Formats: sequence, structure tokens, C-alpha cells
Amino acid sequence: MKRIMLWLLPLLGALPSHAQERSNHLFKVFSRYDYYQPSQAGIVVCVIPDSLPAADYQLVLFHKAKELGRSTAASGHWLAAPVALQQLPAGESSLQYRLLRGGELADSGSVNFKQSPAKRNAVQIDRLTGGLIADGLPFFPFGFYCVGVGDLAEKEVAHSFNMIGTYQSNLVATFGERKAYMDRCAQLGVKVNYGVNSLVGGGHNGAKGLDMTEDEKLAILKSEVLAFRDHPALLAWYINDEPDGQGRPPAVLEKAYQLIKELDPYHPISVVFMMPQKIDDFRNTMDIAMTDPYPIPGKADKVAEDVQYLNDKLQYEKSVWLVPQAFGGQEMWSREPTANEIRLMTYMGLVRGAKGIQYYVHAPGNLNPQSVSAWSACSDMAVETAQMTPFLLSADPAPTVYSDDRTILTRAFRYKGNLLILAVNNENKPKTLSLHADIKDGGFSAEAELWFENRTVPFTEGHISDIIDAYSTRVYLVRTSAEKPSPLLYPGNLTLNPGFEKVVSPGLSIGSNVKSTVREKADPGATFFADSRLSKEGMFSLRLTTPTDSGGNKIRLVPMVINAGNSYTVSVWARAKEQDRMPSFRMGLEVAEQEHVFKLTNDWQKYSFTFRAASSSTNAILTLEVPDQGMAWFDLLQVCPDPVIRYEINADHTATVNISSSSNDAVLKYAIDRQPDAGAAEYHSPIKINTASIVYAALFDKGKLIAGSQAFIPVNKALGKPVTLETPFHASYPAAGAITLTDGIMGTTAFKDGRWLGFLGHDVSAVVDMQTVSSIGDVSVNFLADPNSGIFLPTEVSVYTSVDGKQYELAGTERNTKGSVRGEPYLQSFRINVKKKKARYIRFVAKTMGTIPDGYLFKGSTSWLFVDEVLVQL
Repeated sequence: MKRIMLWLLPLLGALPSHAQERSNHLFKVFSRYDYYQPSQAGIVVCVIPDSLPAADYQLVLFHKAKELGRSTAASGHWLAAPVALQQLPAGESSLQYRLLRGGELADSGSVNFKQSPAKRNAVQIDRLTGGLIADGLPFFPFGFYCVGVGDLAEKEVAHSFNMIGTYQSNLVATFGERKAYMDRCAQLGVKVNYGVNSLVGGGHNGAKGLDMTEDEKLAILKSEVLAFRDHPALLAWYINDEPDGQGRPPAVLEKAYQLIKELDPYHPISVVFMMPQKIDDFRNTMDIAMTDPYPIPGKADKVAEDVQYLNDKLQYEKSVWLVPQAFGGQEMWSREPTANEIRLMTYMGLVRGAKGIQYYVHAPGNLNPQSVSAWSACSDMAVETAQMTPFLLSADPAPTVYSDDRTILTRAFRYKGNLLILAVNNENKPKTLSLHADIKDGGFSAEAELWFENRTVPFTEGHISDIIDAYSTRVYLVRTSAEKPSPLLYPGNLTLNPGFEKVVSPGLSIGSNVKSTVREKADPGATFFADSRLSKEGMFSLRLTTPTDSGGNKIRLVPMVINAGNSYTVSVWARAKEQDRMPSFRMGLEVAEQEHVFKLTNDWQKYSFTFRAASSSTNAILTLEVPDQGMAWFDLLQVCPDPVIRYEINADHTATVNISSSSNDAVLKYAIDRQPDAGAAEYHSPIKINTASIVYAALFDKGKLIAGSQAFIPVNKALGKPVTLETPFHASYPAAGAITLTDGIMGTTAFKDGRWLGFLGHDVSAVVDMQTVSSIGDVSVNFLADPNSGIFLPTEVSVYTSVDGKQYELAGTERNTKGSVRGEPYLQSFRINVKKKKARYIRFVAKTMGTIPDGYLFKGSTSWLFVDEVLVQL
């Protein structure tokens, strides 16, 4: 346990800094990243004071009198000048810059720029935002201190914790333990803020510490760095704990810092401070400044103050993290923070610009924190922060957000044009919430999504009105109104949420469930999350992590409907994290006897296969899994009929049919009411259909049929005609109401497709008004048979005609002599020849089966009757 000595308590409020402030240019010019690797684009940034018009300035870079690059348009109040890395030598270079305003020199100077050889597991600092880049992606560390790792990493990774920080011995005797947990963290995708603080300076809080000289401890430190500097789990080196409060000389830390940097220039170094006001004394000891205010049971204000102070001091130079309090009931802390207080402190840190969260402290079970709700709150925020990561680490200029209540802390972030607004209530009472974003460019949606609450509120001219709970938070996503449908989304796609964009619970895309790839080999650390940092299109991808071969998860999409004789193309965009043995992934559709394995690369690629369904199914479940150890991302997972046949009903009771295919090589042909062969007409433009027909489409490669599909086009004289339901439909299956029977949209074999009117326990009677008297030929009424779901065909269907809508005459009856066949659902049309009777009104009556008989599921209960389109031919 970290202790704060009682005699220090009066100093915690505000310590004066005795370090002399460094002189700064009016304009801050710096290399955006602390170093660059060959695959990256170099950038030098110039920050313009808010009081000056950034658009009037231009930044020009030189190396040895040769111009390297110059900035174009300003982004908010900063300029970015590109640097072509191939024009610079490896290592450090001194670049000269000139800042021009209207062609005249406003400032000049030099800036250090570092280019390093490629390193796979490197971690960088984005000095513009203070965020980290790990494995080439934005990384927001969200984890905890622990004493002994045990199984904490594999348990908490499922809650979206991505980092741990260990208090540990660094002696040779325990090296095996450290190596084991580091290897396990690498499998899980968990990073480690690796503790070597026992080797730097004396013991903690007056403890004796290691009985070694400083040189002996530095020798061990060197061996630790050499052992783990290339380890994929390494995030940073944690070299000291509260040196400001321990009276530890900065020179001791500086010596350790320089040693580590010489051995490992690819990872940052972190130190935690209890008194941020002393940060200038320790400026040369770390790359990451952590602060650990522990205010509870008092007010939490110190959290916001300390994080803000460090950010003001270290902006554009270091990364600032927060260590929120997750302990109590010991020493001078009479109790733990409540769940709401932990949420308050954590979000305070995010609003004030913390770029990492490491709770103090977590132990297995409820040893620390002791409250179940407290650690549950931490877990909730882990997944929330993961979802917000690209916003929290974005450098895009965001508007200022104001609250009319000073106890509400607010901040906005912008990413891909979208706006994320955070609000934190620093009072232990609920209240109304009024926020206003200083938006000048407009272009946003009229609604703000409560990103973690599955509700929306109006967003009018930048204003939000809402409520907020005691010590609570609100997170609003306001999408840009410029968003357009992705051209990569195919018409006719059958999968729900193909781009994983619909996220109701944080980190979880709707439309699928999960089970183990191999139950006997299931790894408890296997995870699947909606990842907002990486996507082929939109904001999200699906990330799967398989810690050990065959130990991962199998994603199972919700069932789809496929029809016998139709061809389907299954496709997905995917990539994997780079590793020595790149993983494969597998897609399967068991009902169609399809299973395909693909090798992944480190770049987005499209993977696909096409099959023709031998039988129909309403339970076609597509599965996706990564059976090999590794981490992979997936986007735009689609199943499309191929070719795709779409139609639109025209006002003149005709239909326009469009046919398309995802294939660029095959020849697309079509035919009406027959299967196309190699001699069929090629499709080039939309087709007009004048009567009810089946349109067939097919793909041919060198004269050979490779895929085909078909669609019934319900062109008839009842299209769009008004319908009166004389039997009310069940509220659970309303479809589009009465017009469902004449809207030209055919129901599928999936009873939940929203196209069926459902009736329970009643005969169904409805009247179609043809609006004029004419000679009626045939009348067809369509029903669904799905006995396994309690849906049965009618025992008979009768059709009546009338000229005036008052007197009806029976035109004919078709009886169901086969009943309802068990097995896959199917559609059945009851067709009655009206024999050219003159009529304006057409009534049909469908007799329900009533009670479900022996031999079926749900025996003795009331059967359903599902009806859809009524077709009338003159």
C-alpha cells in the first residue's frame, strides 16, 4: 500500500513550485511523435495561440538549408508540416523552421526530429495529444496496480482492461514468474506498465529497500530491460513511486532514466507523483507523469486539479495519466470510494485530459476494492473508455462545451467529423443538465445519442437538455450529418449489423452471440469487442483475440433465410496484428455445408466465397472464428444473394427490376419464368415487368453457370389498393397494418421479418377495394407455414365478390387437403378462379386450424395464422 506520511497532509493542497519556469516561444513547435519508424509519415507541429488567427500562418521546414515541407491549411489552432523521412538520416536531426504570416517572418528556430529503425512492439507518444501509439494503433491504457498477477490479467481482459502495473521483485530468483505473466499478457493482448521501482532509489515510505548499492541495483535494472525490451506485452517502464513525497533526489531517477533509454529507446518511462507542483524538479525523469490524488472520503476536486496542473505543465511534451483511488478503510482513509465516486474521479480525469487510467489497487476477489459495486464501476468504465478511445486521443479541433452549472465538468472531442461530449456531475445530488457546444460549422445530426444508455435527446443548435444523476456522467455522441451509406455495403445483404456499427451495450455489437471454438480448449482470456480504433469503413470493427490455438471464441450471427436454388456470396474484410506466425480465420454456414479457411495479413483484405443453396432454411447461421493464436479485426461481414434481384412497384401496376452482382468477371444473364442458360439475354439495364412473374438471374464464367438466384415479382391489379381488416391482427405481428396485403412486398419464410400480419385463434376476414368495377379473374392469398413455431396454414380459403360492398357472393373456395408439413417453413398460395365476375370489392375468409393437434409442437395451444400479399388478376 502506498502511504502518505501524516506530516505531508497539510502540503497536499497547493505546494509552490521552486523550479524556475522555462522560457517559451509564443508559438510551440515540436515533432509530433517522440520518434518515427520508417513506415510512418513525419510531422512537425506548430501550435498557434488562441488569440491569433491560425489560418494566416504557414510553417516551413528546412534541413541543411534545403526545404523539407510546409504546412497547408490550419487544423483548429495548429499547423502540421510534413517531413519526408527518406530525406533525413537515421537517428536525431536538427530541423530549422520558419513561421510565416502573410509572407513575413513571425518566428524561427530549430526542432529535434528522431528517426529510428523499425521495431515491431514499439510504443510512441503523440506529443500533440499526449496519447500513446502501441502496435501502430491509438492506445488508451486502462488498468490497475496489483501485487502479484495470478489470473487477474485473463479475468479482467474480458472486462476490457488492457493494462496492468505490477509491484514486484526484480531479482533473478523470481524471473520465471515475471516471464510467465508477461507471456500470458502478450497472449491476451494486455500491456504491462512494468515495475522496476524497487531498483531506483531507496525503500518506500522509510522502508529499508534492497540491501544493495545503487550500482548493484542499476545492474539488475539493466538485465531487466535487456530481458523484456522486445517483449510484445511491454508498454512502459515504471521506475518510481512518489519520489516527490519520499524526498528522493531527481538525479537518482535521471540516471535510471538515461540507462533505460540507452538500452530501450522504443518504450516510454513512467513515474507517479503525489505532489504535481514539484513536477519541474522531475521533468527529466520520465515520459509519462502519473498522479495519484486519493481524496475520498473528502471531495473529489483534487483529481481534476492535479490532472489539469500536470497537463498545463507538460502539454506537447509528456503523457499524463491518472491513478484513481480504488481502496479505503485503512490508514487515514476511513472508507473506500463508492461506485459513483470512482466513476466521478475517473471521468474527471478524462475531462481534464488524462491519457491513461491505472487504479490503485486491485486484488483478486473483493480484497481490493472490497465493494463489489466499486470494481463493477471500474469494469464498466474500462469498456466505455475503450469505445471512446479514438475520440479521447484525437487531435481534431473540438468546440468548447459550456454548462450553466459550475459543478458540471464538460469537454468535447471530435473524431471523423463526429462529436463526443462528456459531462460529469461533481455534486452528490441529481440535477437538470443544460449543455451548449460552441459550434460554428454546423453539419451535425439533430439528435445526440446517449452512447452508453441506448437513448437519444435533441441536439438543437449545439444545445442539449437532459438530466444527470448524483456523482454521475453523461456521454453524448453527435454524428456528422455528412455521413453517407458505404459503397462497400451490398444491396440485398442478409446479415444484421454487417459493419458492427450498432452498439447498444458498450463494446458489444448487436446481431450475434458467441460460443467457444473448441469447448475442451476454451481459454478464459479469449475476448471479442467492438473496436472503435480500427475499421474498414464507419466507426467500428469486430476484434477477436485468441490467446491459444483453438482457445478462442466463435461468433454466431443471428439466423438468416436462404432459399433453395439461390446462390449467395459471403464476404468480409479482415486484418490481423502482425506476429511471427500470422493467424487464419474460418467462416462457416453449417446448414449449407460450407466451411472456408483464410490466411490473414497485416493489411485490410476482402475474403469471400460463393455457394448455391441445395435447400431452403430460416436458420442459416454464419459463424466466424480465429482458431489460431492471435488478434484479428473484421468489418463488413455480409451474405448476399448473388446475383441480387430488386424490384420497385410503379404507379401503373408494373414493376422495374434491377439486377446486380458483386462479381466483376462473370457474365450476368436473366430470363423470365424460366431458368437462364448460356444463350439467355445479358443484363445491361432495368427490366419492366407487366404481370406476376419469376425473374431468374445467373452468372456465367466461360459459358458455365456459377451462380444464380430468383425472385417473384408480385405485379397485379390489387397493388396499393385499400384494405379493410374485418379481423384485428395480433399486436405482436402488425407488419405495416392493413396495407401489408397489397403493398407488393412479399413475406419471407422468417416469421419475424416484419412483413407478416399475424392472427391468433380467429378466422381471418379482409376486404380489398379495387376502387372500380371490373371483371375479376384470379385471386391469390399467401400464407406462411411454420408448424415448429405454431404457425399453420388455414384449413380453407374462400373468396367473395361484391359490386357495392354490401351484398357479397361466394366466388369459390380452396381447401387445404395436406395440412401443414413439419420441417423448414414454406410459403403457400391459395388461388381461387373468380371466373371473370364483375366486382369492385373482394373479400377473403381464411379458416384457422384452431387448437394445435397431436404430432406437433405446442400441442393443445392455439395456432397462429400468418397472411401476407393478396394478388388479383383481371
